[in-house]
Amino acid sequence: MAPLSSTVAIKSLESAAGKIADLTAAFPAAKLDWSPSEGVRGVRGVIAHVAGANYFIGGMIGKAAPEGFNADAAVAGADAAKLVEIYNASVAHAKAAIAGLSEEAANEEITYFGMTNKRAVLVQLLADHNHEHLGQLIAYARSNGVVPPWSQ
Repeated sequence: MAPLSSTVAIKSLESAAGKIADLTAAFPAAKLDWSPSEGVRGVRGVIAHVAGANYFIGGMIGKAAPEGFNADAAVAGADAAKLVEIYNASVAHAKAAIAGLSEEAANEEITYFGMTNKRAVLVQLLADHNHEHLGQLIAYARSNGVVPPWSQ
């Protein structure tokens, strides 16, 4: 059985994921590449980044990413519905990685992103990362007159 911290992380990830998917679907096609400034990811780029991270971090947790997956290539030219599909698949992968984590593996010290910590901390980081980019997408939406669906 997955440790309690994993269950909490899955619930947190689900909370952010539902809102990211709903908000992405609300963006008009003409705004999917909008960016607040040059060199900053647009909506499509944020989805690519978060989906790629869900697979990458899921791999560090213990479930290998699909072979050959390239987030930037996957989202290139994708409409909002396809972006949501790509993102949701990455969330399903991340949730499966977390759910498959044993108590022993959760407590194992590993090195990631230049630090050493228990794998359970990485699990929470994955959920936090989705929340971070949810906030970014909310700011993008509001900047473009898109009202988050849960705020209407």
